[in-house]
Amino acid sequence: MEKRAVLKHSSSPTFRHFKGFTLLEILLAVAIAAIVITIVTSTFYQSHRAIESVKYQREVYQMVRIVMDRIIKDISCAYIPADAREMTDDEISLYRFVGRNETNNEANIDSIFFTTTCDIGLSQKTGSLCEVGYYLKEMEEKQDLFFLMRREDCTPHYGITEAGNAMEIAEDVVALEIIYYDDRSQESEEWDLDESLTLPSRVKVTLTFRQREKDISFSGVSPLPLTGIKLTRAQENQ
Repeated sequence: MEKRAVLKHSSSPTFRHFKGFTLLEILLAVAIAAIVITIVTSTFYQSHRAIESVKYQREVYQMVRIVMDRIIKDISCAYIPADAREMTDDEISLYRFVGRNETNNEANIDSIFFTTTCDIGLSQKTGSLCEVGYYLKEMEEKQDLFFLMRREDCTPHYGITEAGNAMEIAEDVVALEIIYYDDRSQESEEWDLDESLTLPSRVKVTLTFRQREKDISFSGVSPLPLTGIKLTRAQENQ
């Protein structure tokens, strides 16, 4: 008797009938993918912002360090003659150290003008005495913010000059506060060599900058080596 092969339905996975994804499963997969993409994008954006913030802060701190070093070096080289001779008012006026205290909406916008031996190469007369001044100039496009200005005049003159080379060395300045200390460490908001006939023992400078809607202050102290010198005014001018 001929044996007939009996085909049995195989239960092997190869022959199973595959079912498609339901609409709910597809929507759920899309939602999960969207959440993952959102998290990745948000993390990347936050990381990018953090890197940019650190870069910006580094640039600001570098700029401030350069500016403060410049101011401190200029002030520390403040000069008055060391001879003991009597000097007329005009002769004293050739050597100046004048610190002014002013305010703008309760913020200090001080200024300082002094004779110094410091030279940064802007003058055509290298190695000469120069009057250097630091003051604030209002920024036209930004309210209550200022440029920090440095003016230098190496030509002989009496009193505070209005000439010379002036340049912007910092921007977005909120305030400039300068404090003067005498030889007894008494502080003052102003100083005038014509009245004191001597230099302060040290000067503290505080600059406040606007950094992305936040105000940050930086301070530096400059000692003056020639503070012990006392000018003598001629008797006939007293």
